Amino acid sequence: MKACIYARTSRHDKGHHKFSIERQEEAARAIAAKHGLTVAYEHVFTDTDYAGEVPPTCWAYTDDQDGRPALSALIEAVEEERIERVIVRKMDRLGTTSEVLNGLLELFAAHNVFIVATPEATSLQEDPTEAFAVSVLHPRIQYDTDDERRRKAQLKQKKVEEISRLKLKIDRLESEIAELGI
Repeated sequence: MKACIYARTSRHDKGHHKFSIERQEEAARAIAAKHGLTVAYEHVFTDTDYAGEVPPTCWAYTDDQDGRPALSALIEAVEEERIERVIVRKMDRLGTTSEVLNGLLELFAAHNVFIVATPEATSLQEDPTEAFAVSVLHPRIQYDTDDERRRKAQLKQKKVEEISRLKLKIDRLESEIAELGI
């Protein structure tokens, strides 16, 4: 599976040291390991000192608008189908505005790319931008490993089959009861 890491820092981050690129990459690599993913060196994309509302360079509307170059490179890799999973420490590292997040959601959906995260990585009560990013990107967030997702899908299929068998049995028993006139 082709995976990448995206990390971003902003001058506006409170407690800037908590969001350092190194700490984000370390956390993302731990998430990757949990999911059995490896990330090549060239698939680590980092933007330093860019606010979450800044769009990627490729989406900038004017030549003088400063966009996020690493996010633009990540988008190019997704469009060229070199990426299937985007690993982030926190969802708001991808963006903090509906314009940026919806654009990424549409792009990821079109290329069947999932964002890999862990529920523990989010602090939704403490960080409204994180909560907003999660609410927009939720359809593309993968909390479980691929093996866990397959196992859950198989379990769900077994439950559906069991329910179908039980419905048939109920129908048969109701038919027998009707024949007995009870």
